[in-house]
Amino acid sequence: MVAVLEAYYESDGCGDPSRLKFSRLEAFAAGKGLEIKAYDFKRDEKVRQRIRELEQEHELALEQQANTAYKTLDIEGFLKRCKTVEDIVAALQEMDAYWKKTCDYASSLLERDKQFMAQKSVYEKRIRELEQALSQEREASSEAAAKSRKLEKENSYLRKMLRTYLYPNLANELLREKHMPVPENISVRPEAMGALIDGRFPSAFEGIQAAAEDKPDWKEQLQNALESQVDRHGK
Repeated sequence: MVAVLEAYYESDGCGDPSRLKFSRLEAFAAGKGLEIKAYDFKRDEKVRQRIRELEQEHELALEQQANTAYKTLDIEGFLKRCKTVEDIVAALQEMDAYWKKTCDYASSLLERDKQFMAQKSVYEKRIRELEQALSQEREASSEAAAKSRKLEKENSYLRKMLRTYLYPNLANELLREKHMPVPENISVRPEAMGALIDGRFPSAFEGIQAAAEDKPDWKEQLQNALESQVDRHGK
């Protein structure tokens, strides 16, 4: 809605804050194919704030135009009007007051500009600090993500080692505790026994592992289920 307000102010509003009426904004929005009612503009805090800003900017522009306008000295009129010393003193005092007002206004502008520049420096410093903090956070986030991926790979590898070398026996023990039938001759897998015979013990995780199978068979599904139960019970 602020965008509609800005568009109206620059076009139909002619840069005049006194023309910023909510009913006119509604009509302008309707002409743009937008269904925004006058009370919608009135209730919107950002719209009201922008109207106040435009009014202040307009008043400042008028004040600046009035106070900084060059006043030409009408020498002939001055001589005709000033017949006595008192007339000359009064006219000079009037001119002095005008130029003093102009000088004071220029000084106030300089002081205001100094304040704006000081605020600008503070904001720029704060922006640099925030940009630096954002860069550090991004770097830390990237490092954490890389570490997380590494731990996920290591965890996957270790779980695979557990399934290969430990869980067949553990699965049988759990089946016996539940008085369920225990399959014969699968306490140790042939491939696991072969790996133990060849390598004596499983290799440590080195960050590289074979791709996981897409569809585990029923034995691995059983082992995964048992593993999940063990994880939940903390055993």
